[in-house]
Amino acid sequence: MNGKLSNIGKWVFGALALVTVILAIMFYLDLKNEGRTNLILNWGYILIILGIVIAILSVIISGVVKGINLKKILIALAAIVIIGVVAYIMSRGSFGVEYATGEHVYSGKTHGLVEWGLNFFYVTLGVSILAILYSVIRSGR
Repeated sequence: MNGKLSNIGKWVFGALALVTVILAIMFYLDLKNEGRTNLILNWGYILIILGIVIAILSVIISGVVKGINLKKILIALAAIVIIGVVAYIMSRGSFGVEYATGEHVYSGKTHGLVEWGLNFFYVTLGVSILAILYSVIRSGR
């Protein structure tokens, strides 16, 4: 079953990549850029939603095929929560900072959420690099 799912995944990825390349070519060939920006942004939104759906479905399918290991799932969820809390603590001062663009003054909440998202990414990147280094050292290669 895993071989079939792998082949299906390759074909789906290939189709999505082909559509993305075609849209990118259309975007760059249209020098006036009439309506292509919205098209490429909407395609980006579709890809993000598809990525989230596929990530959730892959966990469910993997759990059904291989069996559910509740301990590993709880450890992964706890790690995500810990990374989120660390990212929030790192960006906590940004939630009160107001900023202005032109005539509009925005609350610090939006700025803080963006800072939190960036910090979440940075912490996740650092943890993943450490995990890769640990697995390479542990395997002895």
